Amino acid sequence: MPEAPDDANEAYTKILRARLEAYVEGKPFGFNPDATMVDAVLKAMTMRNAKFGRDYCPCRRVTEDEKEDAKIICPCVYHLDEIETQGHCHCHLFTRTEAVS
Repeated sequence: MPEAPDDANEAYTKILRARLEAYVEGKPFGFNPDATMVDAVLKAMTMRNAKFGRDYCPCRRVTEDEKEDAKIICPCVYHLDEIETQGHCHCHLFTRTEAVS
């Protein structure tokens, strides 16, 4: 029996979480301590992946300009500056845990 869409989305969200957990390992930032926020952002990214085929940050507008949209694939090109200046990235997925260099 084929996997139901909700099951496929849940499986993809787990893969996405594991990829981003590996990304933040050893960095001066990590996932937001608010697990509800992290879950919401990851689910929104999963939905964007289903719609657009990429893990676009849910807080950024997809323009369908491939070069511009590449900048907003999570982790986006903006997240380090945002974490340094605001303590978190725009979508609140990543938050600073120590000084960013």
